Amino acid sequence: MAENYYCTENDCYKEGTKLSGTEYLIVHSPAVYPAVIRAVSGSNNWYKRWNKPGVEKLVHGFIDDTGVYSFAPDTLACWQIGDSWGNKNCIGYELCELDTAEEFGKMWDHAAAHYAFLCQKYGLTPERVIGHYEAHEKGFASSHSDPEPYFKRFGKNMADFRRDVAAVMEGGSAGSGATAETYEPWAHGTVVNLEDGDLLNVRTGPGVSYGLLSQWPKLAEGNEVDVLARYDNGWAKINIQGAKGYVNAWYLEIRRQEGGYASWVGKAAGLGGSRLNVRTGPGTSYGLLSQWPKLAEGNLVGVTGESGGWYQVRIEGKYTGWVSKAYIERA
Repeated sequence: MAENYYCTENDCYKEGTKLSGTEYLIVHSPAVYPAVIRAVSGSNNWYKRWNKPGVEKLVHGFIDDTGVYSFAPDTLACWQIGDSWGNKNCIGYELCELDTAEEFGKMWDHAAAHYAFLCQKYGLTPERVIGHYEAHEKGFASSHSDPEPYFKRFGKNMADFRRDVAAVMEGGSAGSGATAETYEPWAHGTVVNLEDGDLLNVRTGPGVSYGLLSQWPKLAEGNEVDVLARYDNGWAKINIQGAKGYVNAWYLEIRRQEGGYASWVGKAAGLGGSRLNVRTGPGTSYGLLSQWPKLAEGNLVGVTGESGGWYQVRIEGKYTGWVSKAYIERA
């Protein structure tokens, strides 16, 4: 998520003109390389350079290898492309010109994720993400070549950037446009590694730039979910009782069935008047499933996997848990 470093001393910020609309998202680069100037870090940073009177320019933010930094709210008409209509109808960020391929890759991923977020926020397609030079070609920007010379230094261009923005919007990640692992039909996940009292944010996309999922915004330690995919940017797509969202995969213990599993219908049997514990994982060391901790004799379940002496089961098509094989037979 973007951090706010609003340039309140900048003349454009003080003028306070509002955007008329959001027609395009502009990609800039400052054209100062080989000088390396980051957004807010270091003694010579863009925030210090622009947060003062007399600058006569402003963008909505800067993006570098450390993150995304907003210099003005999205609602402000920034002095960014030297054209009245463009300034009043476009949101634009500067991509800091960095030195190494590793730094560039981090900046690129942050930028693709943020522009994907802005596309979703304002109902735009990736085709509406254009470089400053493309805005000039369309007739509503000053004659600049950025960011193409910067991108070419690392073998990239604006078409590549739009492609990665589209990949993020489709649930993938920048750089590859594909997931590292897709679980078919799904895997089982348990929320782990949270500090005491902390909750895990469930977001609408694979990154912190996305908002929280309205149906189920947070998960607690030990909560159970279906894991649909794990992306190569470290995020996982999950299903929580029909609501699909994304979480940082560091906080999931994922167990998958290698080679797939042919699901079948089972029933609890041989309990002798007792009830069958439904656990969060395949073993007695796991706690009981909070949504459905026990099964009674004759209860039906979907058997969707196995591990050692345990079956992975689905209860009412919603809840995933583990039960002892000794007490499940085919229905």
